[in-house]
Amino acid sequence: MGCDIHTFVEVRRGGRWCHEHDRSPFDVRHYGVFGFLADVRNYSHSPVIAKPRGLPADITVETRTWWQDHAPDGHTPSYLTVAELRAYDYDQVFWDRRVTKDGNGAALADEGEGKNRTVRDFLGASFFDDLDAISRLGDPADVRVVLWFDS
Repeated sequence: MGCDIHTFVEVRRGGRWCHEHDRSPFDVRHYGVFGFLADVRNYSHSPVIAKPRGLPADITVETRTWWQDHAPDGHTPSYLTVAELRAYDYDQVFWDRRVTKDGNGAALADEGEGKNRTVRDFLGASFFDDLDAISRLGDPADVRVVLWFDS
């Protein structure tokens, strides 16, 4: 059974957070991104930008309703501001420990297996396309992504 991500963008305007209805960044099934954002399905043992924080106390009504009504199997809620996402050092190198062994699917690399790669390469171009798109919505400290996962 697979795992999916649910993402919602909120922008602070006039001191209060507003739901951006047409924005769902990072919404493809990419376990590397899941691992980086919240340590979910982190088979590669990638760096994690921040430990999951739960839902923000000042979450918008629209996003909270989605959480309550449409994601009963939701887990590992968190949120990150664009400022946090932009400040991260994506050029750092880590040992990607996810490998395929004996044709039996993914496994954890033994010493000498796997490969060293940058976080930027690991996350892929679409991650940065999404980050660029939401970066244009406002001041980086006033734009956040609320996220959670299902099964």
